[in-house]
Amino acid sequence: MQDTQELQVLNNLIQHTSSPFSVGMALGSRYHLTSYGIMGYALLASSTARKAIELGLRYLDLTYVFAQITLSQLNDDIALTFLCDVPGELGELVLVRDMVGAAMIQREVFEQNDLPITMQFTSAPPTNLPIADIEQKLGVNIRFNADYNGFAHLAPLLDLPLTKANEATARLCEAQCSQLLQQKQNWKPVAKLVKDTLVHLGLTASMEDIAAHLARTTRTLHRQLKQEQTSWRQVRDDVRVGIAEALLLTPMHLDEIAERLGYSNGANFSHSFKRCKNMTPSQYRKQTKKLG
Repeated sequence: MQDTQELQVLNNLIQHTSSPFSVGMALGSRYHLTSYGIMGYALLASSTARKAIELGLRYLDLTYVFAQITLSQLNDDIALTFLCDVPGELGELVLVRDMVGAAMIQREVFEQNDLPITMQFTSAPPTNLPIADIEQKLGVNIRFNADYNGFAHLAPLLDLPLTKANEATARLCEAQCSQLLQQKQNWKPVAKLVKDTLVHLGLTASMEDIAAHLARTTRTLHRQLKQEQTSWRQVRDDVRVGIAEALLLTPMHLDEIAERLGYSNGANFSHSFKRCKNMTPSQYRKQTKKLG
């Protein structure tokens, strides 16, 4: 249901542009590691790019991505290939958005602006698009009329150590990803839509942002959540607290955790966490250290 609604929103965008490629490029360039919630932290803490990619593919259902993504051996190269079965101009927009979003994440994971990676498309180059500027922004080379859609020349980079690797953090964050993925199967329809969209748009998104993305009014969304015996605040807190539990197992300061989870200050974070867990973040951190 969410996929259908999101595709409809994107399809509406196409009616107002002559270049689906440009729209996909603009949308994809807005994504960052924080757009992926706890999964973003897991990627960043991975020991190598290979580990990060494998983790990302395992938990792809926690992201906005429509394309099927595969890490493949192609001759002497290793490539990350993208296959999108959405037809026509909508499919082009979605494919470009997914690939550019991946390029943005790739740059943050490697912390480099000039990676020896080629992002390639099977389509012809779009007209009136400053490819050189885009290459500089994404930190990759771009090639058109290629054999496949995806990223080439990954082999030399896959097993290099990442600068922010932290085995303990990666393990804890992945455990939280696994829990979120399992819970996803049991969420009621509208609550699941809201949770997925919140992870998609980012934890600072408001109810108005979520409602607009789902093409409904806040009043309608409130009513639909009430029918499922929940609320916007409850759904939002479930997502935030779930991620907070993992982040509290790291040395990260409470104020930084509060900011990353979208709280205006540490006091609001503490109050919300206590309401859900019957203890403050500091108490939870001390308790888990004792159990460890």
